[in-house]
Amino acid sequence: MTKNQEFFRKINNAFMTGDVDTIFANISEDIVWNMVGSNALKGKDAVKKEMEPMRGFETAHQTKQIITHGKTAVIEGTMAMEEEGVHKKYAFCDIYKLDKHKDGKIIEITAYLIEVE
Repeated sequence: MTKNQEFFRKINNAFMTGDVDTIFANISEDIVWNMVGSNALKGKDAVKKEMEPMRGFETAHQTKQIITHGKTAVIEGTMAMEEEGVHKKYAFCDIYKLDKHKDGKIIEITAYLIEVE
């Protein structure tokens, strides 16, 4: 596994386990998080505001693949969670861009999330 694949595995696990401190430490001040079908979050403060309620909230998940190339990565998988007492399952695909190839910060995320049966 490459260094970038290990980095993105850590980031994906942080999202799935509510480890917001790891996420905050690895995003740039001017990050843009595009949630397809919803509004984009712009800037680290906006991401912190959105993520803070998720602190410690863990979801069951399966990562199907992590593909990295240069400053870009794609993570595909599924996750399940309880929402208002209803069990829901989702498929996701997240596209990440770093500010530099080695030891970079995340500058952009495009997230696709689709409910599946």
